[in-house]
Amino acid sequence: MRVTRILLPCLLLLNVYSFAQHRLPPSPPRASVSTTSTRRSILRGFLTSMLRQWMKKVDIPADRSSWASFTELDERNLDIERGILEKAQSGSASRNAIDQKIGDLYGSCMDEKTVNTRHRSAQPELDRVAAVKDKGALIDESRAYT
Repeated sequence: MRVTRILLPCLLLLNVYSFAQHRLPPSPPRASVSTTSTRRSILRGFLTSMLRQWMKKVDIPADRSSWASFTELDERNLDIERGILEKAQSGSASRNAIDQKIGDLYGSCMDEKTVNTRHRSAQPELDRVAAVKDKGALIDESRAYT
């Protein structure tokens, strides 16, 4: 029994030692030319070519200092949204209640003349609220509107 206790660890050590002596074949010699710089120059040339093609196709609007593909996408989305709102604003008989509410709200916001007129008529109330000095007076002033 005692011999097996000693013999088993010795066999395990011998096995580990024999695997440790096995050497891997030598690795092939490394290339003396750096492929990283070649890849970078190819990528730089490709990107420069793509940028030149994009610059030929795209005109920067006069009111913008820069223009990018995402700016173009944003402008296109704004045009689509404006079309949806203007369609909801038009008084067609086929629009539902939600379209009517959206259209009426959009129309009231876009009517600058009426908004400015109502703002001038509300100016005395705004001045009275601006003259309030503390929270208690503000609460009293807000109760006057209800």
